[in-house]
Amino acid sequence: ATGVPGTNGERPRPAAIAAGSQDPLIVNVVGAINPNAANSFLFVPTEAKYVRVDVLESSIGQPCIDEVEVFSGDSPKNFALHSNGAKATASSLLKGFEEKHQIEFLNDGKYGNGHSWIPAKMPGWAQIELPEAMTIDRVVLSRDRGGKLARRVPVSFDILVSGDGKEWSTV
Repeated sequence: ATGVPGTNGERPRPAAIAAGSQDPLIVNVVGAINPNAANSFLFVPTEAKYVRVDVLESSIGQPCIDEVEVFSGDSPKNFALHSNGAKATASSLLKGFEEKHQIEFLNDGKYGNGHSWIPAKMPGWAQIELPEAMTIDRVVLSRDRGGKLARRVPVSFDILVSGDGKEWSTV
């Protein structure tokens, strides 16, 4: 996107922004996330009802995500939580490990490999439908915030938003 304030008309660079960064310019998030931490991706405040993470590549095998969180401004409220009325969907689910890898684990508020999602095939996507359209500016992803596993890490992915679930924009 050109003409974004503070960019001198240049297209913002692809980057993964660590928690605490003040850089609001993310267009295409590419790079390995820290598998045992909350990875915060900041972007220009955007109106959305849907948030999608398209996972394009993993460190090994199918990628694993233990939580997708969505925030707005300085609010500590995670709008992606099922308990806040949000709904998780996904492209597919890896078979054979249903006791610890479920789509509904994407937004259950629990961390660790035992509460995670793994797609059956690549590329895969995980999506959160927020209870209502709202202005958001941060998505937080984690692989195994329980700190036990560091494999199956998403290393290339896009974060997209939509108002209707049909037309998507990369943030």
